[in-house]
Parts: sequence; C-alpha cells; structure tokens
Amino acid sequence: MKSGNSTQTLSELEKLKRQRQKARYAGYFAVLLIVIVLTDILDNLATNVGANITSSFITEFFVNGRVFGKSFEYEEGLALHNTISLIGYVIALLAPFYKSLADRIGRKPLFAMSALGMAVGMLIIFLCRSYLVFLVGSFMLSFFIGSDIQILYVLEEAPRDKRATVYSLLKGIGGLSAVAIPAMRLALMENDPTKWRNVYLLPGLFGLGVVVLIILLVKETRVFQDKRIAQLEAQAQGTAPGGEAAVGETAAGEVGKTGAAVKPEAAGAAEKSAGSAETKAGIIPAIRYIFKHKDLRALILIKMLFDAAIIAMTNYESIMFRANMSTEAITTAEFYYPFLYCGAVIISGFMADRIGRKKTVLIFGVICAVSFILFVISANSLWNPAIVGIGYGLYLGGYWIGRDYMEIISTEMVPTQIRASIIGAEGLLVYIGMAVGFAFVNIGILFLPLWLICSLFALPCILISVVLLAKKGKETMGIDYEEISGDE
Repeated sequence: MKSGNSTQTLSELEKLKRQRQKARYAGYFAVLLIVIVLTDILDNLATNVGANITSSFITEFFVNGRVFGKSFEYEEGLALHNTISLIGYVIALLAPFYKSLADRIGRKPLFAMSALGMAVGMLIIFLCRSYLVFLVGSFMLSFFIGSDIQILYVLEEAPRDKRATVYSLLKGIGGLSAVAIPAMRLALMENDPTKWRNVYLLPGLFGLGVVVLIILLVKETRVFQDKRIAQLEAQAQGTAPGGEAAVGETAAGEVGKTGAAVKPEAAGAAEKSAGSAETKAGIIPAIRYIFKHKDLRALILIKMLFDAAIIAMTNYESIMFRANMSTEAITTAEFYYPFLYCGAVIISGFMADRIGRKKTVLIFGVICAVSFILFVISANSLWNPAIVGIGYGLYLGGYWIGRDYMEIISTEMVPTQIRASIIGAEGLLVYIGMAVGFAFVNIGILFLPLWLICSLFALPCILISVVLLAKKGKETMGIDYEEISGDE
C-alpha cells in the first residue's frame, strides 16, 4: 500500500512539474480576468435574483397557493419560507468542506463545478411548477454561491500591492451586472409578478456558457501548483508526517506572469511548513488553526456578528413590497443598486490599498447603517423610487463591501496551503451568527413590522462589528502571500 501511494505521489509530482514548466499562452492573465468577471457576474445574478422577486413567489406559493394544505398571510408565508430554507442552510454547512477540496485537488475543478451548480440551480427554478422543486433549485444555489473560488484566483494571481485594487475593479464590473435583474423584471415580467420565473432563464443559460469558458481557457493558479509540488516533494522524501501531509508555502516570483522556478528561500519555508500539523488542509484542522491564532480568531468572531445581519440586509424587496410600493416602483428602485455598488466597490479597492482594510470596512459600515435608515424611511413614506433606490444601493453595497474585506483580511493572515480551508471554516463558523439573526428576524416579523425588526437587529450588529474591527483587528495591507508562514 505504501509503495502504491509512493508511485501515485511521484506520478502526480511529475505531472504537476510538467504543467508548471509550461508557459501560459499569450494574454492569459487578461483572459483570466475576463473569465473571473463573467463568473462574478454569474455569482451576482445567482445571489441577488431571488431577493429581488421574493414577494412574487411568496404570494404565488403561500398567499394564493397552498403549502402544507393551507394558505397564509404574507408575513406568515415569508416566515414559513425562511424557516423551511433552514434546510438549505444545513446543506450549505457542507459547502465549507467542499471548498476545502481546493487545497487538495486544485482551484480550477471547483471553479468549474461551482459555476455549473449555480447555472443548474437557476434553470431548475425556471422550470419549477411546485414549491418543492423551487426549493431544490434554491438549495443548489445556497450551496454553490458561497464557494467564491473566483476570489481565490484574483487574490492569488494579482500583484500583492495591487491586490485590493484588482479585486475591487473586477467586483465592481461584476456587480454592475446586477442591473440585469431589474432589467429582466421590466422586460420579462412586464410588471406582472406571476411571470417571476422568467428572470431565472437567461442567467442559467449564461452560466452554462461560463462553465465552458472555464474548462477551455483557465489554468490552475501558480501559487497552488507551487505549494502542491512542495507538498509532494516532501512526501516523496519522507519529510511530511502521515498519509495526508501538510503542504508548504511556496513562491512563483511574480505570480501569474511567469513560469519561473520556486525561489530557494520560499522552498525552505515550504519544507518547514510541510512538516507542520498545524497547516494541514481540511475544515477541522482549519478550525483548530483559527482558534490557535488570536488575530484570526478575533476577526472571525467579529465577522460572525457582522454576518448575523445578513438576513435583515437582504429583505429589501419585501420591505418595499410591504410599504405598498408598486411593482413598477420597486423595479425602478432596484436599478440604482448595481451602479452605486459598482462605483463604491471600485473606490473601496483604491482605499483599501492606501488607507488599509480596517478603515475601509469602518467607512463602508457606517455608510451602510446610515443608508439603511434612509432606505426604510423613504420606502415607508412612499418617496420617489430614486431616493429609495439610492438608499437601498448604498446600504446593500456598503454591507457587501464590508463583508468582502473581512474575508480578504482573513486570507492575508494564513498560508496558501490552507487558505481555501480557512475560508471554508470561516463560512462554517459565521453560520452561528447567521442562525441567530435568522431566528430573531423570523420570529420578530410575526409581532413587529418587517422594516422595524430588521432595523432593530441589523444596525447594532453592523456598527458594533466595524468598530470592534477598527479597534481590535489586525491590519493586513501589503501582506505578501508568499511570506506567510503560519507561525504568526
């Protein structure tokens, strides 16, 4: 058995070395960025489409239809749907284990599988004629939209001093695509809420095209190839412990630009890291790693509080609907978010590379809180949809930016060989905060107006967490991925 494992290790090692030595085709980095943008567009559509038509499917399935043999009032139906959606959250708890596979089999396979899962999920919802089938598609989306493998590609391929800038530019362009959702509401629903399924068709077909492009055009990241080669070499030389050896931190010079050999100093760090049980890939080792490192542990606890607000932050369409805004007015308001988010996320990248990640999160957290108050007041007062849309666009954009940069900070605290595992473990742990928010909002809306319960819960969570990060969190601006040893 040991001889067989050794042969398999040597075979994989030789294959990886051949791949690593191959020069990438001309213009590869530009093509990669385009594919990442397209994938982020798919991710944005899959993430936001359901929240933009919540009132339509709640009305069809729960108010006008029958679930469990009876009909419901809107708030009751929404609370029941959210409760049933807990099954999706339970399924999504497996996503971190799935994501950690990127530390074992590579980034590209999961890149393609995640895009395929999102595409198929949306097509299932388009074809559904029952609430049960709708749930199947929704659960698929819940599982795959959290993988964000495209973010790993950006962070590992971009130059370290421009990492946030490149990331924000790509996210901004991808976020702008969310304008397609209100556009599809306008063109495909024709202000008829019963035609909500049509909004899922084009994003689903688009996703299938993205999968093909990933398979044909994208290569494995240099950072992963180098650390995997170091791991296999350590296994072959008998320096790594156990059957599932840890992997070492390696470097590839200017990542994504050349096929240069691993730097000697990075190779030395790789061998040291390869023998450390603390840097094994996998969710359980990653959770242990988090709780052994004070700065990372503090960040995850802060992010748990921040993420607790997510269900309140994503109830915007129902808040507008229950404020008696018309379908046309809601559609008009939804047009503002993509443009405001695009501009804000691009600005945030330049800020994060100049004033730091923590200050960026603090600024956009405050913008989120203030804009949410504007959104609630304007929606309930039936002000012009443009004002409602501006408040909605700024608060939701500010929330996603704060959430994203907390995740970027976490990636800049850990070595490459466990980076995907740490992101996966982080996703698993923040579900604790999300579960608290979920319970608070879903019970609360049975007794208080939706806008009020969301405000009472979300605003303290957001403001407390961004202040804690500013005061207690570690700044990671300028960190070189190649120099993170895991001993910090």
